[in-house]
Amino acid sequence: MNLIRKETSVEKTEDEVMLKELNFLGYTYCPMKQTFRENFEELSIKYYEETGDKLKYYMPSGCENDNIYDDMWKVDNIDDFPDIVVSCGFDQFLRKEFVDKFVKKGYFKAVEFDNLRSEFCTSNFRDPEGWYTIYSVSPIVLLIDKKKLESLPMPQKWSDLLNPIYKDNIIIGGSSDIIHEDLLLDIYKEQGELGIEKFARNIKSVCHASKMAKIAGTNSIEGAAIYVIPWFFAKACPRTEFVEIVWPEEGAIVTPMYMLAKKTKLEDLKMITDFITGSFYGKKSADNYFPVLNPCIDNKVPENSTFKWLGWDYIRENSIEELKIHVCEVFKKNWPNNPF
Repeated sequence: MNLIRKETSVEKTEDEVMLKELNFLGYTYCPMKQTFRENFEELSIKYYEETGDKLKYYMPSGCENDNIYDDMWKVDNIDDFPDIVVSCGFDQFLRKEFVDKFVKKGYFKAVEFDNLRSEFCTSNFRDPEGWYTIYSVSPIVLLIDKKKLESLPMPQKWSDLLNPIYKDNIIIGGSSDIIHEDLLLDIYKEQGELGIEKFARNIKSVCHASKMAKIAGTNSIEGAAIYVIPWFFAKACPRTEFVEIVWPEEGAIVTPMYMLAKKTKLEDLKMITDFITGSFYGKKSADNYFPVLNPCIDNKVPENSTFKWLGWDYIRENSIEELKIHVCEVFKKNWPNNPF
């Protein structure tokens, strides 16, 4: 845990550096990685020109599930933790052990937005404790193949997906050995284990969202009537005459993209926090269907649409890591087509 590979400074050379020397560690969702990296590297050049110091940073490349810092939450000393971390989803930095060890002790401070866009106002995205900064989200919506839906009613709510009339007509995100738990966590919060059991019985298969976008609206036997899919990939489906994006009435379920910044480094590294929360990168994110909380950015979401997420209270009242394992186990146990 003491050494990691790093891409550093304006020369982009690779060195081994002590983890505690990192100014910035950045992880984002795969569709945004290249844009994020390119813009952050430009920022690092500007930082060097203005300060004479080189930022030490690491941003995982590619879209693999394994990341070099997967166990960073296990560090024992706050001095061994990077100055600023951005991450996404319900991951290691929301683990109870990490929160108890560092977050609750006040080492981190959120960067507050003066206002929020209307789509973020129905759920409390601000951390009431002032520790985490949610700066963007990844929305999950429904992509409907109208040909395969045939005479079935168009689903309008997340709860509709539990209806047995949709048996073998839903595809969700996952791979040969992983189920994406974001939707399962929401179903469990709202409907309990019974809700997951009902949902599991309706699932035809799991696959990567990029494959969903390729097969939706085609005659492929691998396809289905309903795809639970990130908004980015739903918008990437080219067969718009055969498919329709449904933004559920309760709101698109979102996973957070957030920042943890050391309180003692906020002033020195303000250029980084301004980049993460500011309009320049925010517009690029919104243009790629990853809405941002910055009130100056038009996220181009459908009119009167909202977002739905687990919320800070639920995250802090439960062990999210244990819940993720539990909901996936319940799902797999009740999924008739389970290949695992």
